[in-house]
Amino acid sequence: MAELVIVVDVGNTSTTLGLARAGRITGIGRISGIRRLPTRTARRAQISAALAGLTRARPVAGAVLCSVVPERNRLWLSELRACSARPPSVVHHRMNFGLRIAYPDPASIGADRLANACGAAQRYGSPVIVADFGTALTFDVVDDNAYLGGIIVPGLPLMTDYLAEKTALLPHLRLECYHGIPRNLRAMPVIGKSTRQAMAIGARLGYIGMVREIFTRLQRALSTFADPPAGGKSPSVRLCATGGYAAWALAGCDLPVRIDPDLTLYGIARIYELNRLASPRMPGP
Repeated sequence: MAELVIVVDVGNTSTTLGLARAGRITGIGRISGIRRLPTRTARRAQISAALAGLTRARPVAGAVLCSVVPERNRLWLSELRACSARPPSVVHHRMNFGLRIAYPDPASIGADRLANACGAAQRYGSPVIVADFGTALTFDVVDDNAYLGGIIVPGLPLMTDYLAEKTALLPHLRLECYHGIPRNLRAMPVIGKSTRQAMAIGARLGYIGMVREIFTRLQRALSTFADPPAGGKSPSVRLCATGGYAAWALAGCDLPVRIDPDLTLYGIARIYELNRLASPRMPGP
């Protein structure tokens, strides 16, 4: 029987929450009611209001918190306890992800990266690479039902913030709110006619180039140690992208990428489902 589950992703810049329907028969569909709050400044009243608007007084069976900002966990767990029938759990490396963790120090992997890997493997199969456009831009690799590791580079907001902080004249630029370049990449000018436009073009073209190069290198790396299947060629490596800046950065590019906005929340819900069926109470870290 399907049950409602609150899934929360606490990132460095923003916190995203939504409602999943998890169950043995139905599986997990799309995440509904997605809301966002600022991670560092959200108060208890804002969190409580966001959860109330999400659940709309409907009975909720469980809740899962995936966090890379530990100092915010206590507040979120307190609020989740108030609206969940079961004690909320926190994603950690000892849980069942439906994957082997082929990594020297699993405890050092960000919980959001494990959720991305879990969700991508379920939705797209393997081999698959997830690019997560958050405060950092992370790439995570799944092959042969195993999480292998990945790559981390500075994210789009870090780049634009750093330029503004370390120069005298360059402005702070919020890329997600900037309308000085068109969404269609082919219609975008290559030569900026203002400082802000030049920064936005540089960010977009630079990150498309970065994603292309990293994806190409990871594809090659996977092909070098993959065992060729009998009588056929190796399966193609899928690329999916998530995170708040993915659509802005990659819209209209020629990369074979699937933009999946709710992938992390879906992965968190999948982790809940895998661990809920295995144990009456999911353990904490």
